[in-house]
Amino acid sequence: MELKATEKRLLEAVSKIIEEEGFTKIGINRIARQAQCDKVLIYRYFGGLDGLLVAWAKQYDFYSFAYSEFISQIEQAETSNLGEIIKAVLLKQLEYLKDNQLMQELYVWELSGNSSFRAIQVEREKNGYKLQLELEKRLGDSCRDCNFHITIIIAAINHIILFTRQYNMFNGIDFSKPEAWDELKNVISDYVDTFVMSRIK
Repeated sequence: MELKATEKRLLEAVSKIIEEEGFTKIGINRIARQAQCDKVLIYRYFGGLDGLLVAWAKQYDFYSFAYSEFISQIEQAETSNLGEIIKAVLLKQLEYLKDNQLMQELYVWELSGNSSFRAIQVEREKNGYKLQLELEKRLGDSCRDCNFHITIIIAAINHIILFTRQYNMFNGIDFSKPEAWDELKNVISDYVDTFVMSRIK
């Protein structure tokens, strides 16, 4: 369904406020002022602040759109090819978060202990877990702990990207250099081969 002009303005207002002022300034009145519309419209179109933020997350949060992008590939792939799809999902997540300042701000806000926008995290978990469940169906019982291995990689990606926002050096690796990111991608691929796909019978 195509968004109305006012809905688009409200979603764009959320992005603008986050980019310029951070999540601490997100609120019904501030968004309405930025979008130059009546705050009643936030309730009419989105049901309130949580609904607006979930709609915003669906546009910008990786796992909110990764399911629709990768599900058909997972369903149609031969088991032997699933490793390449897992790598593609993880490496795309790395590139997306690394290049997306808005999502970095969201993750930092969530990790700071603020639960004001829990609806976004719930939406991300729901969509990410749906994708994981489809992978587990295809991988079968021979890889019962594959979800833990994939979770470790996701957590490592998130942490390295957020940490290197402020500090280039991490465990002796200089992430200001492009080749460090290239090597990280190679290691992620090796990890999937070693700890996930090698267990598939």
